[in-house]
Amino acid sequence: MRFKSLPVCILIIYTVLHLNTTQAQCSTGAPQTITVFMQGGSPDLLFNTYQFEKFNPSLGTLTGISFHATTSGTTVLQIINGDTFDNLTKKITFQRTDEIEGPGLGTITINDTTANYPDTAIRAGLVPPTGDLPPYEMNDDYSNVWTVWADAPDNKVFDTVIDPAYFSDYSGSGNVNIDYNIYPYFSALSAGKHTSKDYVTLATNLNMSITYTYCPNSVLPVGKLDFFARATENANVQLNWTKEHEGNNIVYEVEMSTNGQDFSPIGTMQSQKPAVASTIVRYEYEYNLPGSANGKLYFRIKQTDAAGKVQYSAIRSITTGSRGASPILFPNPATDHVTIQFGTAPKNRLRADVINSIGQVVERGTDIPAGTGTAQLRFKSRLASGVYFLRTIDAITGEQQVSKLVIR
Repeated sequence: MRFKSLPVCILIIYTVLHLNTTQAQCSTGAPQTITVFMQGGSPDLLFNTYQFEKFNPSLGTLTGISFHATTSGTTVLQIINGDTFDNLTKKITFQRTDEIEGPGLGTITINDTTANYPDTAIRAGLVPPTGDLPPYEMNDDYSNVWTVWADAPDNKVFDTVIDPAYFSDYSGSGNVNIDYNIYPYFSALSAGKHTSKDYVTLATNLNMSITYTYCPNSVLPVGKLDFFARATENANVQLNWTKEHEGNNIVYEVEMSTNGQDFSPIGTMQSQKPAVASTIVRYEYEYNLPGSANGKLYFRIKQTDAAGKVQYSAIRSITTGSRGASPILFPNPATDHVTIQFGTAPKNRLRADVINSIGQVVERGTDIPAGTGTAQLRFKSRLASGVYFLRTIDAITGEQQVSKLVIR
């Protein structure tokens, strides 16, 4: 690992990050929330799995997760007396248990209902025209049918807060699964050898949601910090940030996480105040990836000023392995077009932007379909000669990759 501090006037800016805090109260005001709802509707089976979109760490720092569920429904119990014995008397018992399972929830019983209907008399059914089998049919006046609507569950509400130890299960790309299971039991007992047909119909209105509370990226009151992270060709990670109106006695600490939530320091450096206040200072840090690194890594900058105030940058991520390496560009130098070659075809749609050396986007929004190994980008206008950068952004995860591009 090595650090460099370079006073410069013209700088390379890949992505702009603004600082925020990781406390429940954010440095710029109240936290923000995002609520995601279940995908799949009310349960149509006894055992159902619902998917919720995870929190995107690039939005800011996750500070809380709450889970909410409400259920209401009707259980229809029905018995048809298909025997010739009139006023068949039954002892009926119905039990229903509803459970929710998920990370940080364990197994939660949201409903546990027992309903008893003793000494229920049901008229005789139709006389079979032939044979000895009962018809299991309703009389014209429905007198051989017993039906009851049992509210189970009825307006059940469940709210809980997820322990921070499980934040990693709810943060990153993809979905988190929550199970909703129904366990019914229906018995109808009568004396003697009498025949009937039993029905149980479960109808449940289910609503579940997860609310993420986070501190969003916020603008620094003095100076602007620009930050980017990219995988280099030698399988390391290059972290660069620049600071306007840099001051004395500011400590920068680079932190890394494998889940976007639990960060550990990997290096520190002291601020370098330039002789001319308007000079922008650029910092570079190269992180040597361990051989065991696999999958997505998250990075942020922790800034501590002379008064002890701590602020954090938004989180940027790279993917280790061939998928995280920057794409190869050719021809490079280029004139009116460039071909983008990926080490591994992207799983999601990408957007390709060309940015100049002072961070301005000069070519925006070219789409690259998922699964594309090689794509050609033809410039919409003639670009002036110089150094540029081509940035690809994953449309689903927000992951960015940057490659140097020279225009002649």
